[in-house]
Amino acid sequence: MNPTASRSAARVLFDALASIRLAVPVMVTLGLACLTATIYESKHGTAAAQRDFYRTLWFAGILVLLGINIFCAMMSRYPWKKHHIGFVMAHIGILTLLTGSLWSLWGGFDGNMALYEGETTDRVSLLDKVVDVDLPGGGRGRVAFDFEKNPPSPERPRRFALKGTDVTLVAEGFEPHVRTVDTFAAAADGPSAIRFMLEGPFGKQDAWLVAGDPERHSLAMGAATFAFFREGEPEATQGSEGQNRIAFVLQSDGTLTYRLTAAKYPSQQGPVTVGTPVQTPWMGMKITVAELLTHAEADHDVVPDTPPADDERRLPAVRVHLEGRDARTPPAWVAWSSLVKLPYAGRTAAVAYHAPELETPFRVTLVDFNSDKYPGSNMAATYESYVRVDDPESGTSEHHISMNHPLHYRGYIFFQASFVEGQPMMSIFSVARAPGLPLVYLGSTLIALGVVWMFYVKPYLARRQAAVALKAHREREARHAENAPTPDVPAAAAGPAAPASSGA
Repeated sequence: MNPTASRSAARVLFDALASIRLAVPVMVTLGLACLTATIYESKHGTAAAQRDFYRTLWFAGILVLLGINIFCAMMSRYPWKKHHIGFVMAHIGILTLLTGSLWSLWGGFDGNMALYEGETTDRVSLLDKVVDVDLPGGGRGRVAFDFEKNPPSPERPRRFALKGTDVTLVAEGFEPHVRTVDTFAAAADGPSAIRFMLEGPFGKQDAWLVAGDPERHSLAMGAATFAFFREGEPEATQGSEGQNRIAFVLQSDGTLTYRLTAAKYPSQQGPVTVGTPVQTPWMGMKITVAELLTHAEADHDVVPDTPPADDERRLPAVRVHLEGRDARTPPAWVAWSSLVKLPYAGRTAAVAYHAPELETPFRVTLVDFNSDKYPGSNMAATYESYVRVDDPESGTSEHHISMNHPLHYRGYIFFQASFVEGQPMMSIFSVARAPGLPLVYLGSTLIALGVVWMFYVKPYLARRQAAVALKAHREREARHAENAPTPDVPAAAAGPAAPASSGA
């Protein structure tokens, strides 16, 4: 190839990369992308914006292309002169800021930390989603895959070999949002359970009751309460006169009875036959015990549901099974933040779909939480947390975190994100770590100094230099005038002679 032609082509490419024709569309594209991402984040949450915009290769490509354009524009003025100081400083600042931003996007993280008052932790839940597998015998594996972007299906399953094992995790289904339904199956031992159906003029509902379970032994549905006990339990004999309530009691001989109390009607009781409705005095409602399990074990089914707009409120689920050389598990749905146990090779494997956790080098304790409400309403006007940080390196310190005052500590930033009312109160922090933040601060400072230099310092120095040059010019002119020789003047040109004095 002709060296001259090669240099000419390189020059053309360099001029194109340094041109304003490239800078304008790149900056417009970046601005539109950031605007769209901001709107998208307000509707779908931070995790969705990070996944679909900020941490994508195309967004990084826009930043890299802008950096190349800035660098080439700066080098197009090389070798730099004294009057290029502000120009070069501002461009170096932009390059430093872009480098810090890319470093933070790809080397940092965003997560959440939730603490009850008095609770201490050193764990941050990241915004990513992973599937962890615990195998019999101690083998473990983790699958970090974006199922939202690339959902598996029975026709297109995703296979992931678990490192260090001969087991493969197969994902064969995905739902972006589900609701969990608790069901029960007959077992050799365990608590007793019944499934009942409530029928009325406004529709039909069904639910499970579990005897001896503090959370499932009773259930409030509308204006009535339903309960289930075994004979001999204290709750079975407690009256609830004046309340709409029906209590089922499993007798020692295996029969089922009920006791009904109503606010405006006399109490009634009697035997219960599975599948036969019991008429109530409550607006013509009927109650039917559909299933009776003397011993039961819990199971969780997932049902597809309409996804909410906010990505952070979604409850996704993935359908998986495990395959090995000698065994295979049945498929099962694993909902977000849950764990499912699967039979594998005569033993039990556990599969969890959850957010990975990161350990901080210090521990955080929520000492106190305050929330002020708008007058006359339950809407929070402001909320703040008082935390204690126990650091092995620097000791113990106390800090105040509020909505507009985050905590910066050892490269971690704690924002007051939300809270959950209760006793005790729970404070939710948004935690970020941006290793490129010092470069962002340095780049911003250099840009500001460069702008000040170009628009204020440079004109001032130019005016000062012009004034000095003008003064020097005038001094030279004055010296030239002083040193110029005086020309000889003829007598006739000197005018008439003065008259002679009369007193001579």
